[in-house]
Amino acid sequence: MYTKILVPLDGSALAERALPHAGEIARSTGAEVILLQVVGAPLGDAPEAGQSEETRAFQEAVAATRTYLGTIAGKLAEEWGAKVRAEVVEGSPADGILGFAHRENVDLLIMSTHGRSGVSKLLMGSVAEKVMLTTKRPVMLVKPERSRTERIEEVDAFLSAH
Repeated sequence: MYTKILVPLDGSALAERALPHAGEIARSTGAEVILLQVVGAPLGDAPEAGQSEETRAFQEAVAATRTYLGTIAGKLAEEWGAKVRAEVVEGSPADGILGFAHRENVDLLIMSTHGRSGVSKLLMGSVAEKVMLTTKRPVMLVKPERSRTERIEEVDAFLSAH
């Protein structure tokens, strides 16, 4: 059923929470896991940065990303016994993920959400939400772990409403 599973990462432990899920699916289906990180302009739109500084900073960011992904890919290939490869693309996160998924014709995307809501979600946006709503491919979202107190408050709110 699955031959290619895409796992977008951003270098955070939160994003890496998607990895065990990808590993279990890859182990049971024999699918290849593709770790992807999208690298944007590291200096942003800083007018004081010249083209050579921007190019150098971008090359350094790509090299660091390749090292990070390569380390993870090696560990996971050994742990899962699955084919794992690492890819780096340039651009904005959601567009980079969507474009790569289309070009590679992946069967499944597994990614972590940051769990933002309210104003922070409105201001920060949600890469996972944009990917989920834009692609026609199956997407598995891994929510951040919440504390026991938050879960109890959620249950209390639900029970008091009924």
